[in-house]
Amino acid sequence: MGRCGRRHQSEYVYITAEVFFDPERGTRRVRPIDGEVYPTDMRIECSMKIHELPIGTKVCLKVVETEKEGGRKFLYSSYRWNYELVP
Repeated sequence: MGRCGRRHQSEYVYITAEVFFDPERGTRRVRPIDGEVYPTDMRIECSMKIHELPIGTKVCLKVVETEKEGGRKFLYSSYRWNYELVP
């Protein structure tokens, strides 16, 4: 079951993620890079500005693990939060 409301600050972590093309959806999506604390098959719900970056672009952003009721787990990063491009 999903959680709603505010999370404790300790639940948020900074990770490096990448923009990739998801053939199942036919669109760009964002996922953690290999070697992060979360697996690469998790998706990140985040700002459309990040989704619009070129495929392969890496960003550092703050995420929290969540899930929708009856759905699979995913990572959430608010569209209002800052992110940094990773060289």
